Amino acid sequence: IAGAGTNQLRTMRSSAVLIACLAACTLAIASASLSVPAPAMRFPLPERRPLSFNPRSTESILPLVAKAKAAPQPKNPLQVTGDLICSAAAASKNFWMAAVAGGFAGTCMFPVDTAKVRMQSCAQTEVAVAAASRTYRNTLQTITKVAGEEGFFSLYRGLLPVIVGSAPEMAVQVASYEASRDALAEKMKKDKFSLDVQFLAGCFSGFAHCLVSNPMEVLKIRGQVLGKGGGGVVTAVKEIGIPGLYKGVGACWARDIPFSAIYFPAYAITKKQLEEKGYNPFLCSMGAGLFAGVIGASPTTPCDVVKTRLQSPKPGAIPYKGVRDCVMRMAKEEGLGSFFTGVGPRVGRVAPYLALSLTSYEIVKVGVAKFEKAVSESTLFGGAPKGKGKKGKK
Repeated sequence: IAGAGTNQLRTMRSSAVLIACLAACTLAIASASLSVPAPAMRFPLPERRPLSFNPRSTESILPLVAKAKAAPQPKNPLQVTGDLICSAAAASKNFWMAAVAGGFAGTCMFPVDTAKVRMQSCAQTEVAVAAASRTYRNTLQTITKVAGEEGFFSLYRGLLPVIVGSAPEMAVQVASYEASRDALAEKMKKDKFSLDVQFLAGCFSGFAHCLVSNPMEVLKIRGQVLGKGGGGVVTAVKEIGIPGLYKGVGACWARDIPFSAIYFPAYAITKKQLEEKGYNPFLCSMGAGLFAGVIGASPTTPCDVVKTRLQSPKPGAIPYKGVRDCVMRMAKEEGLGSFFTGVGPRVGRVAPYLALSLTSYEIVKVGVAKFEKAVSESTLFGGAPKGKGKKGKK
């Protein structure tokens, strides 16, 4: 019994010693951890700051109120739609202004152009007939004969391609001239009204203009010469094909490049001089357009005659092989006077046509500018009127 008691006491002593050692280790670790500073937080909490204004003080709130008023206000759907419409209209306004101006002028002067084409085509098919005995002899006689025998609306055969093509034709002609003029003036460091800048810009405009106008010219001449027998636009395109739309493009370039090189400088310089003298803007545009059209159309008539003969659907007994063959045969068989066939109706058509088109373009441009200003200052699309706020107490 005594031995068993001794063993139990030894076990109890060992347990007590082990517990004491564990307690000492725990106290040592705790004291060491208290002496080391706590690690910094990865996401520190924001420091609390005092209020920047006193809710009871009006002076501290006023800057916040002003900032809230200056912030952009959300637009209603009607105003957003109106802004999109105005942006689209501004991007294409030059195109549609040119369409209106070109279509109006082309419709007014189309009977004169029909007379010119009929006279030039008649000279081609009636080479052996004297000029005084031909079917179509002058502008008035041609218009009267066509209207009396084929009906009044026959004078407008071929007008549809002109109406459809007036937009891209005028847009390309005017836009290419203005763009090239501004670019050349900036590159050459000269005034945009200087003669060399105007001349080069006119050449570029004439070249670009032919790319758009030649298909329209082919379809127009076909309708003017053949009348009802020519069919419609779709029938003509099917018959001649896409390459046929650019028949005579070389003669068209030979006509339009020198014409534009003469016309645009003459128009700009004459209009500027008339405006400096204080004349009415409408009269300045019309007068400058008429003067420039006369001096531009007269010397380029031979190229127009050659172009018409190459594009005519009635080529005569022996068709022309090209520009050179046409010029050589006309000079040999008909004389130099044949190159000026229809010069009267050409000048009588081109001068008023371009005067009307450019004047209409200027008028439409001013009207569009006034409309845009009125829209920007009105509540047409839900916007607030500028400069007309509600009067209230300060």
